[in-house]
Amino acid sequence: MNNLYFLIGILLFFLTMILFSSQFYIFATRNYTKAVSKRLGFKVKELHYSLDQIIYFISLPSNLPEVRNAKIEDLVIEQDYSCYLFPKLKGIKIWIHSNKNRLELGYLPIENFRLPSLDKWENEGKISDETNFKISICKLIHPKTIKEIREEVFKQIQIGRYEIS
Repeated sequence: MNNLYFLIGILLFFLTMILFSSQFYIFATRNYTKAVSKRLGFKVKELHYSLDQIIYFISLPSNLPEVRNAKIEDLVIEQDYSCYLFPKLKGIKIWIHSNKNRLELGYLPIENFRLPSLDKWENEGKISDETNFKISICKLIHPKTIKEIREEVFKQIQIGRYEIS
């Protein structure tokens, strides 16, 4: 009977690790970022970034009906992790959810999500490459950044990269 409880305990432990490991990863990354930002005197939400490195899988602007008729609420931003156990954020997937269809629009790899301030501090030796990476993750998954990405992608699919005035 004790062996059964032990096996159930181990099974529950692994199930918990698999289900919540990405949340633990994000929690640890945010705590680390808070400590670094406090030490260097900046706020993550105020760091500047560029969305020029989003890889689009469709031409912009698009004439596809699913894309052309999409509303901003139809855009879904999904975090992409390397694996379930001991995950690492690889980037974000951007897709449209409409009429039970899923149309992938683009992808932004974390390596392409650059923050000039962090690159400067890394070159000055104030932060390491790993710290730069962790802060970039926190900035990328910040709700304000996700909202701005959604708005930018919507603009790109509707009017394209090079708007002619």
